[in-house]
Amino acid sequence: IVKTRFVDDANKNKVLGVYSINDSPLDRNQSLNLNKKIIQEIKKHDLVIVSDYGHGFLSSQAAKKIIKYSKFIAVNAQLNAANIGHHTISNYIGANLVIINENEMRHEMRDKNETVEILIKKLANKLKSQYTTVTSGNKGSKIYSRKTNKLLNCPAFATNIVDKVGTGDAMLALLSIGIYKKLNINFSMLVSALAAAMKIRFMGNSSQLKKIDIIKSLQAYLS
Repeated sequence: IVKTRFVDDANKNKVLGVYSINDSPLDRNQSLNLNKKIIQEIKKHDLVIVSDYGHGFLSSQAAKKIIKYSKFIAVNAQLNAANIGHHTISNYIGANLVIINENEMRHEMRDKNETVEILIKKLANKLKSQYTTVTSGNKGSKIYSRKTNKLLNCPAFATNIVDKVGTGDAMLALLSIGIYKKLNINFSMLVSALAAAMKIRFMGNSSQLKKIDIIKSLQAYLS
């Protein structure tokens, strides 16, 4: 899979995207080998993070294996132009943490009018997820705990928006660790939202977030 983006050098706006995608599913032997490897590797790890782009690599059977054997699993199943209409996060029923943006959630629930607060609870019950997070761009994000039936709002901290690519991944990574380590949910959401705000200042994945960056951002916000 090769994704080529043409960018206006003056203002850094993306002008055109050209995708070369083979999204055919794996054959039987490939699937068997992948499922075997998944089980072998998952048993060695405490936290599993899945970003499923719906390009044919992870089947519903593979998703079930991941759910079954993971000690803790966080999932994002991205909706894009190549998979819309046949890709669903419902393959990951029982995940510990689900992160999805508002448009993806509305597509999953087939509902464009209901409030985010209502839909996030419906989605959590549908997926049987412990925690469900929905991001809504500059409106911030929300996280819902199915166990406590509590919904937490978190603002968006981005002030200098350059490129949104990778912001959801940054949030997924940091929030997964925070919830897995049973850190305070308010603190975990704050750290992950600040990480997303830092990531959005750079084009693509041209810059990596470091621990010191997150600490400095926390210090600036809390001072």
